[in-house]
Amino acid sequence: MSEGTVLIVEDSAIIRRLIKDQVKKLGYEPREAENGAEALKDMAVKIPDCIILDLMMPVMSGPELLEKMQADPVLKEVPVIVVTALSDMDKIVYCIEHGAADYMSKPFRAQVLRARLSSCIDRKKSHDRELALQRQLAEQNVRLEGRVKKQVKQITAAQLGTIFAMCKLAESRDFDTGEHLERVREFCFLLAVNLKKRPNPKEAEVTDEFLENIRVAAPLHDIGKVAVSDLILQKPGKLTVEEFETMKTHTTVGYKLLADVDHLHPDNNFIRMGMEIALGHHEKWDGTGYPNGIAGFDIPISARIMALADVYDALSHQRCYKPALSHEESMAIIGEGRGRHFDPYLTDMFFEIQEELIDIAIQFDGKPEIRPQPVKLAAV
Repeated sequence: MSEGTVLIVEDSAIIRRLIKDQVKKLGYEPREAENGAEALKDMAVKIPDCIILDLMMPVMSGPELLEKMQADPVLKEVPVIVVTALSDMDKIVYCIEHGAADYMSKPFRAQVLRARLSSCIDRKKSHDRELALQRQLAEQNVRLEGRVKKQVKQITAAQLGTIFAMCKLAESRDFDTGEHLERVREFCFLLAVNLKKRPNPKEAEVTDEFLENIRVAAPLHDIGKVAVSDLILQKPGKLTVEEFETMKTHTTVGYKLLADVDHLHPDNNFIRMGMEIALGHHEKWDGTGYPNGIAGFDIPISARIMALADVYDALSHQRCYKPALSHEESMAIIGEGRGRHFDPYLTDMFFEIQEELIDIAIQFDGKPEIRPQPVKLAAV
């Protein structure tokens, strides 16, 4: 079995044959090239373990070949032994500075060739083993990362199921909400998908991660209602000023609940989006909302999306304090809130996707006697 392959790059056929015979006697497999250009073609087929390189050659000289090899991330790792006369010491120094591993002077002895080849090829094989080990470790890391991601996804799915159950429990205390969480989640996702297709030039584009997170985080918007009394949640009439102030705390309570989860289990992006939505979905574009009275683009985009979805669902479905409005009536109120309550860009998009909104409502509410028809946004 060969101890390694050696590419002999020499324009003299006689010298190539002499070196070739010595290389074979030493147990290495010789290959031949008449100049640097032929050597590059040979290496394109198979990388040698070492190169014995003459300096003075036609077509492409030894130094030119070295320069090209140094510019290639694979070829630069192949050890090169330069062969030249001792009188060409300046050229030898140049080649060593430009990547050559060693040199031999003409005429050379077999013992010197053996020592040089053995040293260079051992170095090359050691480098190859290190690369193979690095590739093996990288592949193992990829497999391990895949297993970890799969396990995390399984854990996350269980956690999400628990969180969604908690949200449903909070929702169940508020009469007549039906499939509110499911509808709102789908409304938000639909609006975000369309925003990704046609982003607002004034904001960062919606990413795939954003889409995934908003679908999971949307049901968290009213989780703070767990701290609000049933007497307030289920009151059939208008709330007093004091009762409304208590109701408003569901935004900050929800934010605090989720912030505690984020503190215990950091780096869950959907929890952080849930924090944004819980705190900001009652803020208004003109700054008259609560709890912080922020306005415009200071309101997180996730919360602005939720504001439209939540209000539309609340208007178009029965609550303990009001009857359900028709789709047309609900959209009219949404349109009136454009630029005041709601982000105007998102409001325009909300009107554009009415067919899909109606499909979602029908999916969770059952087939209506008469399918609602999309309406136009009133001129403002």
